[in-house]
Amino acid sequence: MDINCRKLNCIHNKKCVCTAKVINISKSSECKSYILDKGKQVEDLSKIMFSKTPEYENFRHIKKANIECIEHCMFNQNGRCLANGIMVLDINDKPLCGTYIKKTPCKKGGK
Repeated sequence: MDINCRKLNCIHNKKCVCTAKVINISKSSECKSYILDKGKQVEDLSKIMFSKTPEYENFRHIKKANIECIEHCMFNQNGRCLANGIMVLDINDKPLCGTYIKKTPCKKGGK
């Protein structure tokens, strides 16, 4: 499972890879495992976003990642995330799960 994070000032973020042992995604799709690292210097990548590729840590491959998933997410199975990878985004200063896809009930009878 590939676990990427764009919340660069998180204590668990190591070159855009999450190193947390447990990741908890809340009902609002917010990453509750996020902990602000006040001493971490974060480079502003917005100016060079399209001209330079950020340096990433090696792929984090874990067979059984402990990721607590949102109840109505398509990747939720018994409270755990089954996606091949997750991406936590930094949206309006909130760490939001970018992999979240709301599960919609199927309509019966094609109508």
